[in-house]
Amino acid sequence: MISYYQMLVEEKRQQVRRLNSCRGELQGKQGEFQQSEPKCMEPELTPKTWHGNLAKAFDEIRQIGIKTPYRDVSGPQFDAAYAAISVKITKLEAEIASLEAIIAQLRAAEAAARAAKS
Repeated sequence: MISYYQMLVEEKRQQVRRLNSCRGELQGKQGEFQQSEPKCMEPELTPKTWHGNLAKAFDEIRQIGIKTPYRDVSGPQFDAAYAAISVKITKLEAEIASLEAIIAQLRAAEAAARAAKS
């Protein structure tokens, strides 16, 4: 019975390790994502390359339709992912603590049973 709970503890610890690894990878991807943001507004429009009403409309589309949603992904959506990972890690750590308490109780019960037999 104790070995079953120990196996569960190890499973939960492995899940925490994977989530921590995922969080690290996600941070790297967020950095890459943020560094690429200026590409949303490329190529730069100048009076020599393209100007007028169509150029202004095109620039507005890039700003509102591309850059703003891009910032939403690089900020709030990444933050939501970090929060979800943190919540799951906290939950798993609570489960680990609970399982370890059960293991301690079972060991104490076994020790008491051995002492009673002696």
